[in-house]
Amino acid sequence: TMNALVLTAAGSSTRMGGPVKKEYLTISTGPEGRVSVLSQSLSAFLSTKLFSIIVITVPEGGEAAARAVLAEDGRVARLLGETGALLFFTEGGATRQASVFAGLETALEATHGTKSDDLVLIHDAARPFVKAETIEAVIERAREKGAAVPAIPSVDTEKEIDSSGKITRHLDRSSIVAVQTPQGFALDALVRAHRAASGDGKTYTDDAEIWGRYAGDVWTYPGDRANRKITYAGDL
Repeated sequence: TMNALVLTAAGSSTRMGGPVKKEYLTISTGPEGRVSVLSQSLSAFLSTKLFSIIVITVPEGGEAAARAVLAEDGRVARLLGETGALLFFTEGGATRQASVFAGLETALEATHGTKSDDLVLIHDAARPFVKAETIEAVIERAREKGAAVPAIPSVDTEKEIDSSGKITRHLDRSSIVAVQTPQGFALDALVRAHRAASGDGKTYTDDAEIWGRYAGDVWTYPGDRANRKITYAGDL
Protein backbone atom coordinates (compact mmCIF):
# COMPACT_ATOMS: atom_id res chain seq x y z
CA THR A 1 0.00 0.00 0.00
CA MET A 2 1.35 3.38 -1.03
CA ASN A 3 0.25 6.96 -0.45
CA ALA A 4 1.04 9.69 -2.96
CA LEU A 5 0.55 13.44 -2.64
CA VAL A 6 -0.13 15.96 -5.40
CA LEU A 7 0.59 19.44 -4.04
CA THR A 8 -0.88 22.10 -6.32
CA ALA A 9 1.23 25.25 -6.78
CA ALA A 10 0.84 25.94 -10.50
CA GLY A 11 -1.50 28.94 -10.21
CA SER A 12 -0.58 32.53 -11.00
CA SER A 13 -1.66 34.01 -7.62
CA THR A 14 -3.27 36.98 -9.40
CA ARG A 15 -5.53 37.82 -6.43
CA MET A 16 -2.52 38.41 -4.17
CA GLY A 17 -1.63 41.54 -6.13
CA GLY A 18 2.10 41.21 -5.46
CA PRO A 19 5.21 40.20 -7.41
CA VAL A 20 5.76 36.94 -5.49
CA LYS A 21 3.68 33.77 -5.90
CA LYS A 22 1.64 33.25 -2.74
CA GLU A 23 3.11 29.77 -2.23
CA TYR A 24 6.58 31.34 -1.99
CA LEU A 25 5.71 33.96 0.63
CA THR A 26 7.39 33.78 4.05
CA ILE A 27 5.42 32.53 7.05
CA SER A 28 8.31 32.70 9.52
CA THR A 29 12.05 32.33 9.89
CA GLY A 30 13.16 29.59 12.27
CA PRO A 31 16.26 27.66 13.31
CA GLU A 32 16.07 25.55 10.15
CA GLY A 33 15.67 28.48 7.76
CA ARG A 34 12.90 30.37 5.99
CA VAL A 35 9.49 28.77 6.27
CA SER A 36 7.41 29.54 3.17
CA VAL A 37 3.78 28.69 2.46
CA LEU A 38 4.99 25.91 0.12
CA SER A 39 7.60 24.45 2.47
CA GLN A 40 5.16 24.47 5.40
CA SER A 41 2.52 22.64 3.35
CA LEU A 42 5.03 20.04 2.18
CA SER A 43 6.51 19.59 5.66
CA ALA A 44 3.05 18.99 7.14
CA PHE A 45 2.65 15.92 4.90
CA LEU A 46 6.23 14.68 5.16
CA SER A 47 6.08 14.89 8.96
CA THR A 48 3.35 12.22 9.02
CA LYS A 49 5.80 9.77 7.38
CA LEU A 50 2.87 8.32 5.44
CA PHE A 51 3.85 9.34 1.89
CA SER A 52 6.16 7.63 -0.61
CA ILE A 53 5.67 9.92 -3.61
CA ILE A 54 5.24 13.69 -3.67
CA VAL A 55 4.40 15.59 -6.86
CA ILE A 56 4.39 19.39 -6.81
CA THR A 57 2.69 21.13 -9.73
CA VAL A 58 4.46 24.35 -10.74
CA PRO A 59 3.97 27.01 -13.45
CA GLU A 60 5.62 26.45 -16.82
CA GLY A 61 9.38 26.76 -16.34
CA GLY A 62 8.87 27.07 -12.59
CA GLU A 63 10.66 24.02 -11.20
CA ALA A 64 13.93 25.85 -10.38
CA ALA A 65 12.08 28.57 -8.44
CA ALA A 66 10.10 26.01 -6.44
CA ARG A 67 13.23 24.00 -5.64
CA ALA A 68 15.02 27.18 -4.51
CA VAL A 69 12.16 28.10 -2.16
CA LEU A 70 12.10 24.60 -0.64
CA ALA A 71 15.89 24.59 -0.22
CA GLU A 72 15.59 27.57 2.15
CA ASP A 73 13.66 25.45 4.68
CA GLY A 74 16.02 22.85 6.14
CA ARG A 75 13.13 20.66 7.29
CA VAL A 76 12.33 19.65 3.72
CA ALA A 77 15.65 17.96 2.93
CA ARG A 78 15.77 16.44 6.41
CA LEU A 79 12.25 14.98 6.18
CA LEU A 80 12.81 13.71 2.62
CA GLY A 81 15.91 11.94 3.91
CA GLU A 82 14.12 10.48 6.94
CA THR A 83 11.10 9.23 5.02
CA GLY A 84 12.74 8.22 1.74
CA ALA A 85 9.86 9.91 -0.10
CA LEU A 86 10.52 10.69 -3.77
CA LEU A 87 9.92 14.29 -4.86
CA PHE A 88 8.82 15.20 -8.40
CA PHE A 89 7.87 18.47 -10.09
CA THR A 90 5.33 18.70 -12.91
CA GLU A 91 4.47 21.74 -15.00
CA GLY A 92 0.80 22.60 -14.64
CA GLY A 93 -1.72 23.44 -17.33
CA ALA A 94 -4.07 26.33 -18.03
CA THR A 95 -6.53 25.27 -15.30
CA ARG A 96 -6.33 23.63 -11.88
CA GLN A 97 -7.97 20.56 -13.39
CA ALA A 98 -5.27 20.27 -16.07
CA SER A 99 -2.52 20.81 -13.49
CA VAL A 100 -3.83 18.12 -11.15
CA PHE A 101 -4.24 15.73 -14.08
CA ALA A 102 -0.59 16.27 -15.03
CA GLY A 103 0.44 15.70 -11.42
CA LEU A 104 -1.60 12.50 -11.21
CA GLU A 105 -0.02 11.10 -14.36
CA THR A 106 3.42 11.79 -12.84
CA ALA A 107 2.41 10.08 -9.59
CA LEU A 108 1.04 7.08 -11.47
CA GLU A 109 4.25 6.78 -13.50
CA ALA A 110 6.31 6.97 -10.30
CA THR A 111 4.42 4.03 -8.75
CA HIS A 112 5.44 1.74 -11.65
CA GLY A 113 1.99 0.19 -11.78
CA THR A 114 -0.47 1.22 -9.11
CA LYS A 115 -2.13 -1.29 -6.82
CA SER A 116 -5.85 -1.02 -6.23
CA ASP A 117 -5.38 0.20 -2.65
CA ASP A 118 -2.84 2.94 -3.46
CA LEU A 119 -4.17 6.33 -2.44
CA VAL A 120 -3.50 9.87 -3.62
CA LEU A 121 -4.19 13.06 -1.68
CA ILE A 122 -4.62 16.32 -3.59
CA HIS A 123 -3.79 19.41 -1.54
CA ASP A 124 -3.65 23.14 -2.25
CA ALA A 125 -0.12 24.24 -1.41
CA ALA A 126 -1.76 27.54 -0.39
CA ARG A 127 -3.23 25.75 2.66
CA PRO A 128 -0.08 25.59 4.83
CA PHE A 129 -1.86 25.16 8.18
CA VAL A 130 -3.20 21.64 7.56
CA LYS A 131 -2.87 19.41 10.63
CA ALA A 132 -1.56 15.85 10.80
CA GLU A 133 -4.92 14.71 12.21
CA THR A 134 -6.70 15.95 9.09
CA ILE A 135 -4.21 14.20 6.79
CA GLU A 136 -4.49 10.94 8.73
CA ALA A 137 -8.29 11.13 8.81
CA VAL A 138 -8.63 11.60 5.06
CA ILE A 139 -6.32 8.64 4.41
CA GLU A 140 -8.37 6.44 6.73
CA ARG A 141 -11.69 7.56 5.26
CA ALA A 142 -10.52 7.32 1.64
CA ARG A 143 -9.15 3.83 2.26
CA GLU A 144 -12.54 2.84 3.64
CA LYS A 145 -14.79 4.67 1.14
CA GLY A 146 -12.65 5.29 -1.96
CA ALA A 147 -13.06 9.08 -1.84
CA ALA A 148 -13.10 11.50 1.09
CA VAL A 149 -12.91 15.28 1.48
CA PRO A 150 -12.81 17.56 4.54
CA ALA A 151 -15.82 19.83 4.90
CA ILE A 152 -16.88 22.58 7.26
CA PRO A 153 -20.45 23.76 7.87
CA SER A 154 -21.41 26.97 6.14
CA VAL A 155 -21.53 29.92 8.56
CA ASP A 156 -23.04 32.27 5.98
CA THR A 157 -26.48 32.11 4.42
CA GLU A 158 -25.75 30.88 0.89
CA LYS A 159 -27.72 32.00 -2.18
CA GLU A 160 -27.67 30.95 -5.82
CA ILE A 161 -27.63 33.86 -8.28
CA ASP A 162 -27.85 34.35 -12.04
CA SER A 163 -25.45 36.30 -14.26
CA SER A 164 -27.21 39.61 -13.50
CA GLY A 165 -26.74 39.17 -9.74
CA LYS A 166 -30.37 38.35 -8.99
CA ILE A 167 -30.97 35.63 -6.38
CA THR A 168 -32.55 32.61 -8.04
CA ARG A 169 -32.48 30.11 -5.15
CA HIS A 170 -32.35 30.31 -1.36
CA LEU A 171 -30.25 27.39 -0.14
CA ASP A 172 -30.76 25.54 3.14
CA ARG A 173 -27.68 26.29 5.21
CA SER A 174 -28.01 23.05 7.21
CA SER A 175 -27.24 21.03 4.09
CA ILE A 176 -24.46 23.28 2.68
CA VAL A 177 -20.78 22.70 3.43
CA ALA A 178 -17.54 24.25 2.21
CA VAL A 179 -14.99 21.66 1.18
CA GLN A 180 -11.27 21.96 1.80
CA THR A 181 -8.21 19.94 0.88
CA PRO A 182 -6.57 17.46 1.18
CA GLN A 183 -9.02 15.44 -0.87
CA GLY A 184 -8.20 11.71 -0.87
CA PHE A 185 -8.94 9.07 -3.51
CA ALA A 186 -7.99 5.66 -4.83
CA LEU A 187 -5.18 6.62 -7.22
CA ASP A 188 -5.93 4.42 -10.22
CA ALA A 189 -9.66 5.23 -10.18
CA LEU A 190 -9.01 8.99 -9.92
CA VAL A 191 -6.59 8.88 -12.87
CA ARG A 192 -9.23 7.09 -14.96
CA ALA A 193 -11.84 9.68 -13.92
CA HIS A 194 -9.51 12.56 -14.85
CA ARG A 195 -8.77 10.99 -18.23
CA ALA A 196 -12.49 10.84 -18.94
CA ALA A 197 -13.08 14.39 -17.65
CA SER A 198 -10.23 15.84 -19.73
CA GLY A 199 -12.12 15.00 -22.91
CA ASP A 200 -15.69 15.87 -21.99
CA GLY A 201 -15.54 19.63 -22.61
CA LYS A 202 -16.61 20.59 -19.08
CA THR A 203 -14.64 22.50 -16.43
CA TYR A 204 -14.45 21.06 -12.93
CA THR A 205 -13.48 23.08 -9.87
CA ASP A 206 -12.20 20.20 -7.75
CA ASP A 207 -11.38 16.52 -7.84
CA ALA A 208 -14.42 15.54 -5.80
CA GLU A 209 -16.61 16.76 -8.67
CA ILE A 210 -14.64 14.70 -11.20
CA TRP A 211 -14.81 11.61 -8.97
CA GLY A 212 -18.54 12.13 -8.45
CA ARG A 213 -19.13 12.30 -12.20
CA TYR A 214 -17.02 9.31 -13.24
CA ALA A 215 -16.10 7.12 -10.26
CA GLY A 216 -18.74 7.14 -7.53
CA ASP A 217 -19.77 8.73 -4.25
CA VAL A 218 -17.62 11.16 -2.28
CA TRP A 219 -17.80 11.21 1.51
CA THR A 220 -17.05 14.12 3.82
CA TYR A 221 -15.42 14.21 7.22
CA PRO A 222 -15.14 17.19 9.59
CA GLY A 223 -12.66 19.76 8.31
CA ASP A 224 -10.69 22.31 10.31
CA ARG A 225 -11.35 26.06 10.17
CA ALA A 226 -7.64 26.72 10.76
CA ASN A 227 -6.89 24.91 7.47
CA ARG A 228 -7.59 28.07 5.52
CA LYS A 229 -6.40 28.95 2.05
CA ILE A 230 -4.03 31.84 1.46
CA THR A 231 -5.79 33.82 -1.28
CA TYR A 232 -5.23 37.48 -0.48
CA ALA A 233 -2.18 39.21 1.03
CA GLY A 234 -4.04 39.75 4.33
CA ASP A 235 -4.55 36.01 4.80
CA LEU A 236 -0.99 35.60 6.09
